[in-house]
Amino acid sequence: MSKSTIRAIVLSDGKPGHYNQSLGVIQQLPGCSYQLLDIAFRSKVRDNLLRVLVRIIARFRLRRGLIRCALRMGLERNVLNQLDAIERADLILSTGSSVAAVNLLLGQLFNAKTVTCRRPSPLGISHFNLAILPKMHWPRRDKRNVCKTIGVPNRISPADLDARRTQYLENSNFGATAIHAPNHRRIGVLIGGEDRYAGISGDTATHLIEVLCRSAETRNCQILLTTSRRTPIDIENLIGARLSNTALCPILVLAHRENSLANPVNQILALSDLVVVTEDSFSMVCEAASSGRRVIILEVDRKTRRHPKRNRVYQEILRLASVRWSDIKNLEEDIARALADSSPVEPLRDTQTAAAAIQRLIYGTTTNN
Repeated sequence: MSKSTIRAIVLSDGKPGHYNQSLGVIQQLPGCSYQLLDIAFRSKVRDNLLRVLVRIIARFRLRRGLIRCALRMGLERNVLNQLDAIERADLILSTGSSVAAVNLLLGQLFNAKTVTCRRPSPLGISHFNLAILPKMHWPRRDKRNVCKTIGVPNRISPADLDARRTQYLENSNFGATAIHAPNHRRIGVLIGGEDRYAGISGDTATHLIEVLCRSAETRNCQILLTTSRRTPIDIENLIGARLSNTALCPILVLAHRENSLANPVNQILALSDLVVVTEDSFSMVCEAASSGRRVIILEVDRKTRRHPKRNRVYQEILRLASVRWSDIKNLEEDIARALADSSPVEPLRDTQTAAAAIQRLIYGTTTNN
């Protein structure tokens, strides 16, 4: 197959954390054209039924009529109409459990290679041509259809962020006027939220803001901060009360309030020299580590003595990329060290690893990751 002829279908379940993984990989494939297809099911019951059905029949070579019947049973009419208009596909790529069954069916329908990011339930990875798995999901035994990444792929590219940084700083209509101050360095802050292992209390949030403000004032920096949808409202309100309407923090995006920035994480990563990201958000940690910026993963409040699987991944990220681990007691000192560090920045390269594995799959060579 010529390297300029790859045609791909990227399946979306509507969750940005999922489809951005797929898009990050597909956009790294040279000469690849793709169609993003939003998958909508006729009902949740039909979604679950399709998963169970495909788990049973995926091992068999299916007739086209049976495949189309299964798709008609599960998918809404507008999705079927879009599929009917597709004449050819060489690659089906998806992230997430709900679209995995559709991935396998379309792989047979179009005689295309099937690739999943993460391990979909209940299908598993056995019937996919390639599964892109982060370290916490690596199988105990090596499998030929597994591409091992450290974290998860994403759409973050250091070169793209550098270009955006120049564009933002030259555009007087972007953000607050203070963002264009030429002598300031910028500390990006990505705050996640609650999960069963960790959270952020009011005391920790208050201490964090104090450290950030002190570091910014002492070192002539600005703070660029965004919360996530998982950030508790009381923590958002506390942050907003302390950092709103101050030149020290020209970009403050609170996820539960209206804001004018369409993609605040990307814009903050582009403009920042150093990024502080809370430990609870695995996807944001992977994005920050891939950005070509120095990164501090911030330990927050632990809810249990058990350690999540992601911590094993973080240890590997600390080894491979320009990333530090810190807690709230040592954060100010670690910010100072990171800002003073003049060594070359080494980004995490999971997206490139995944794209290279797909190229080997498409062009018939083996995958050894």
